[in-house]
Amino acid sequence: MPRLKPAILPGIAIAVVATAGTAFAVTGGDDRHPAFVQSGADAGRPVVVRTVAPSAEPPTAEANDARRRVADALSGTGLRIPAGWEIVSVRQERHDQRDVTLIRHQPDGYRLGGPHASLVLDARGTILGFTRLHDGADGPLPDRRRAEEIALRFLRQVAPDDVDGLSVHWVDQHDETVTLTDGTTATISGMKVKMHHDDGLYSWVVVGRDGAVLTYERDIAWDSGQGRRGTQMWLHDSWIAAREGTGPQPAPPYALATS
Repeated sequence: MPRLKPAILPGIAIAVVATAGTAFAVTGGDDRHPAFVQSGADAGRPVVVRTVAPSAEPPTAEANDARRRVADALSGTGLRIPAGWEIVSVRQERHDQRDVTLIRHQPDGYRLGGPHASLVLDARGTILGFTRLHDGADGPLPDRRRAEEIALRFLRQVAPDDVDGLSVHWVDQHDETVTLTDGTTATISGMKVKMHHDDGLYSWVVVGRDGAVLTYERDIAWDSGQGRRGTQMWLHDSWIAAREGTGPQPAPPYALATS
């Protein structure tokens, strides 16, 4: 394997995410992310996520600070937020032992299961996670070699502190399904380049049809005893819903969703 050396809207929204087996479907090698799981009499019925938005909009100062942090973090990375998408949520959470800020953008208000662009930043402004679930590009996916080249170039720029210890684990297609406001679904596809670090943690980059980075995560721990991810999953709406008690617990390899 090659080695690298060199804010919030008030109210309650109810979204029908998809039928079982389609919502949040993800493919890609040995860490396939499952859809919401249903069994028995509930199998095949629509999975409903009841999204409880916070009761007040973020103060202006907090929203402005979040915008500044996003602009600073994304500057020079090639990562972008779609035009017109607003910050709908700013929350303080944990990424294993680190305090992080999760900043979420959406085109139509806070709604789990819909298109979103989310950013996980630590106290220093380091990007620990980014995703842009927006189907805005046409054409074929890059092949494995091209996806790897794009991912490595991106990592050398965005994570120079982390890149030297990484080796490519595998490259495969990765699909995410989101539910639009009219109830239809859209699939956002990319090529996922998964990497393993000398320190035992994982990173990955998902490259879209236009060669842009759709998703990036770093410093992800694997819980071998549980056979599932150990690090929290702030970019994944099904995991957030389970943690908040508005959706079912996702099966492995998703992390266990606990408050």
